[in-house]
Amino acid sequence: MAPSKKTMLFVCLLVATSAMVVPASAQFGLGDLLNFLRIGSIQGILFCSGNGTATVSSNGTIISPPFSNATVQLRCGSGNGTVISTGITSSTGQISIPLNILSFSLSQILSGCRLVVATPLAQCNVTLPSVGTLTSNLIRNGTITIGGINIPILSPIGFTLT
Repeated sequence: MAPSKKTMLFVCLLVATSAMVVPASAQFGLGDLLNFLRIGSIQGILFCSGNGTATVSSNGTIISPPFSNATVQLRCGSGNGTVISTGITSSTGQISIPLNILSFSLSQILSGCRLVVATPLAQCNVTLPSVGTLTSNLIRNGTITIGGINIPILSPIGFTLT
């Protein structure tokens, strides 16, 4: 009889917990294990504009460039919040931030967390404001299945300059 998904998750958690107390030099593959245990992923594209979205010309051409090498943080809680996870946008402005079960639950992330672009807008375009921060709440935007485990994909709802 094959073990249930709950049993497999428990075994993975047990292995991950025991691996955390092993010296760093002996933690071969821990990153892979934590990546396997992630509960979700934040995906999106950040553009170099006052609201982080693409500016489109009248003929349909995107005229705002992607915001590459921007630090994007997942912050949870009131005020400035606590940084839970961080990512750097790709050369195409792609945001990809993994979430793991060592953070918050999915419902906590959706209700109490937000994406914050820590890199000033003026870094990608000097004509944009040098003060202020792009922030966005998150929405569930689908699910992918890896090895029989459903992984929710979260996306920014829309950035605003605060």
